[in-house]
Amino acid sequence: MDFNFDIDGNGYIKKRESHSLEYKQNFQQGDNLLKYTKTIAGMANNKGGQMIFGIQDKPHVPIGMTNQRFIEIDPKVIDTTLRDYFSPEIQWQMHVLEYDGKKFGQIVIEESLIKPVLCKKNRNDILREGAIYYRYRAETKEIEYPELRKLLDAEQEKEKKLWMEHIQKISLIGPRNVQFLDTFKGELNIGNEKVLMDKALLDKVKFIKEGHFVDNDGAPALILKGEITGIIDAGQILPSNKAYPYNTSDICKTLNWNPYQFKCVLWQEKIKGDGRYHDEVRIGQKSVTHKYSDSLAEHLKDLVEKSPDLVQSACKKFSMAQKQNKLVAIGEKAHTKGN
Repeated sequence: MDFNFDIDGNGYIKKRESHSLEYKQNFQQGDNLLKYTKTIAGMANNKGGQMIFGIQDKPHVPIGMTNQRFIEIDPKVIDTTLRDYFSPEIQWQMHVLEYDGKKFGQIVIEESLIKPVLCKKNRNDILREGAIYYRYRAETKEIEYPELRKLLDAEQEKEKKLWMEHIQKISLIGPRNVQFLDTFKGELNIGNEKVLMDKALLDKVKFIKEGHFVDNDGAPALILKGEITGIIDAGQILPSNKAYPYNTSDICKTLNWNPYQFKCVLWQEKIKGDGRYHDEVRIGQKSVTHKYSDSLAEHLKDLVEKSPDLVQSACKKFSMAQKQNKLVAIGEKAHTKGN
């Protein structure tokens, strides 16, 4: 998250403190560190945000930090404090910024994926056990009812959506082919059997979000850290080609279409990237192959039944889009040469 030092004619920062922004002169520890964690938790419970150190208070002038505490502190100290006093875990980063020859500290707080973030224990009349802190406009305090109701409703909607996604995946794969990994109990369920995972191994299982998959807005990756052998027969794991068993020629043969017609319909109906019907399987460092689910052919047949001219219309629109893209590319090339 970048910070823009946008200054007015008087040398003041134009951007005011808000629900996602707080200014401080210098970074301090002790009770001040507790106050920072309170603000961090409040922003995580809202939409995330950032704290900028090195800004004079009233008026907000970017004078830079006048001590080295922000630069010298080990991030582990802040992270340990957050873990000690708040749950679930808060994602954050810290950076040193430079502007006009001066140094500024930046703490970037991500919106929590799981809300509310709760305070776990009391400390120095600053933090209260059980409190939910929320960032309002230029102020962090315990959440009020309207915001709490909105937060809980949003979490309920996320839970509902997650269940629907799980059910959709189960219906695609088939309930008999679904295995469950319980990271709380350390149990891997394979049909009617259970495999227990050692606690030391379970601690190495981490969900991480690392960019996106090839399809749009892919789910976070499940990566198993450490060497994992002898837990389960690899033959019992559902191969991806069981969920997506068909290639382009298979679908074309079923529908009696040629590959170009199939390509046009996929483009028009936005099939690629839809996990119900399509998956990209990497077959090399740079190559992928497209695979399709058992339900795609039936879905396309239903579309044709509702719109008999679907294929003809899709091919016409695709051709026009290709021509338009070509004209744009020619225009851009000519403009580049002219310059």
